[in-house]
Amino acid sequence: MSFNYSSIIDEHLSRDDPLFWSRPTPVNCNTIRITGILLCIAAFIGIVLNGTLFYNFIRYKALRSPPNIFIMFIIGMGLFASCTILPLTGTSSIYCQWLYKRTGCQLSAIVAFLYGCSSSYLLCGASLSRCYIIIRPFQARYITVNKCIIISCIAIFIAFIWTILPVIGWNEYTMEGARTSCCINWYDRRLKQMREKIENGIQTIFNRKRIEMEGRVLKNIITITSGFIFTWTPYAVTLFVSAFRGKDYAIPPMATFFCACFAKTSVIWIPMFYVATSTQFQLNFINRDALDQSIGTKRIDTAALNAFILPQKNDEIMMTKPVTENIN
Repeated sequence: MSFNYSSIIDEHLSRDDPLFWSRPTPVNCNTIRITGILLCIAAFIGIVLNGTLFYNFIRYKALRSPPNIFIMFIIGMGLFASCTILPLTGTSSIYCQWLYKRTGCQLSAIVAFLYGCSSSYLLCGASLSRCYIIIRPFQARYITVNKCIIISCIAIFIAFIWTILPVIGWNEYTMEGARTSCCINWYDRRLKQMREKIENGIQTIFNRKRIEMEGRVLKNIITITSGFIFTWTPYAVTLFVSAFRGKDYAIPPMATFFCACFAKTSVIWIPMFYVATSTQFQLNFINRDALDQSIGTKRIDTAALNAFILPQKNDEIMMTKPVTENIN
């Protein structure tokens, strides 16, 4: 089923005209309003869920392991997205028109694009780190927390570069067909201008516990990645169709709107999948016994070491004491 976008896009209105950003939605308002209410609920759940997980990552050092660093950054980006794109799109959908003018539209589109790109890059980094540890277990010590933080920052920076390009003139951010959410203008055909700008711009042994741990981590990564692909694939398909087929014969705006909203709900699904597959999180979000076990093991080792050292020191004192008395 196709849709002619020329029927709803007024080419005569300038992007600087406030009327361009305040027009009502051309599709069924009741459906858009129900979706907006669900998006507001999703925003609240996303803020609570991502905020709780991010707080636990900050509070408990045991959670900040190298594989979890990438997940921590994804949770942080999801928290930021839950506070911005979902409330903006949800409230606008309730009123059946965009409420936040051009600045709000660009902010919403920038955050959505940044969240989508950075999440895919961070998931790629998490998968590669797990693959490296599984293939070369004797060199797993080279995967450190600091290296994972640096790689995560680089991934977000690359995503930021792609995100900022439409702001500086390479394409643009504009409203989607339903006019209650914003994204990149996929119907732009200024490839020649973009090409001109480019031309002008010039060791340890395996054991059963380790294998089980790697299996759990691999399952965790696969589940989170599958959830990301599951939520973003419909939206990606609609955008590819819109980009290659043009605005005269494209997917209906209602379908694009639903796919966009479903993709934005990934701020809920990714942390939920992580909680469901992580052994350190349970129904109360964090398994303190699992964390205290590692801390308790360290304390037991320290106590055993002290119990071994103190008798030796006492024996040395008893042996040196008669010698001192004889000298006196």
